[in-house]
Amino acid sequence: MGETERQLTFREKLHRRFEELAGDEQPDWYRAWSALGPQASEVEQLPVFQAIRAAGVVPEAASFWLVARTVDEIACDELGAELGPIESQLEEVEQKFGMGEGGVWPQGTAPEDYDRLRQEYYQAWDELFTHKLEQYGEVEMARLFREDTDKFERRSREGARYFLGDDLDLDAEAWPYQLLGEVANAIEAENMMGPLGCRYGEEDGFWMIDIYPTPVELVGGAVDGEVVSPIFSLDVEALRAVFDQVDAFQWQPMVCSDDDGPRLVVEGVYQGREVLLQVLAYAPEGEEPGIKVDTCKRP
Repeated sequence: MGETERQLTFREKLHRRFEELAGDEQPDWYRAWSALGPQASEVEQLPVFQAIRAAGVVPEAASFWLVARTVDEIACDELGAELGPIESQLEEVEQKFGMGEGGVWPQGTAPEDYDRLRQEYYQAWDELFTHKLEQYGEVEMARLFREDTDKFERRSREGARYFLGDDLDLDAEAWPYQLLGEVANAIEAENMMGPLGCRYGEEDGFWMIDIYPTPVELVGGAVDGEVVSPIFSLDVEALRAVFDQVDAFQWQPMVCSDDDGPRLVVEGVYQGREVLLQVLAYAPEGEEPGIKVDTCKRP
């Protein structure tokens, strides 16, 4: 498959940009980069990226992202040992409640143990990441992450755009789930509710995202096996506020028989991307239950 027929890998994109920056002079940092080889580990790459930052050959945000991303990858290699016990407990809760994969819970709807374990997981990850930053001499970067995580993430996204350009989402595939989290924060459940589901796709730079409540399967008694849809309310003003720009905002109660039912539709710009968001009242046909609820269990 030729280069025009495939997407360049992350390393290939970096190498091309480094070639442009180095030119014919072949500075020390570029020779160090070229000597690494395609199988070099993140630990081996990190000193080169720190040297590139020291040489000032790329914008500050770009070198910030290179270093932060690399330390993040190093920290991920240690997740199994550090966070394995918490992951095991999370999986036990998921199996107990018959929870589907992925998704984000609206506030106050997840099982108590699940919320607590997730908080422990995120806290442990943050501590591991900042520890790794400090271990590799990035004390100021660690301080910024502790004190202003949003600013840390904004600077990282700006730096990623310098290297990845239009293919930014190759390295930042989590953004649809950030929007999913924003929708979850705007939802208030009226009864039992599982995690939200999310489907998305992109065409010519325009993103289409459907977010919906996953079905609930009832267990026990006369209703055993019945699948129901949760009842919830949505704070539309809170949802509007998370968009950079809103071009259309409407509720569609009347639907055709072959679509996915009533929905709130928001068309606008989110994190610099053109987005058509649909918050569906019901899950699409064929969606698996996101949680099982024992109807025989006493409160």
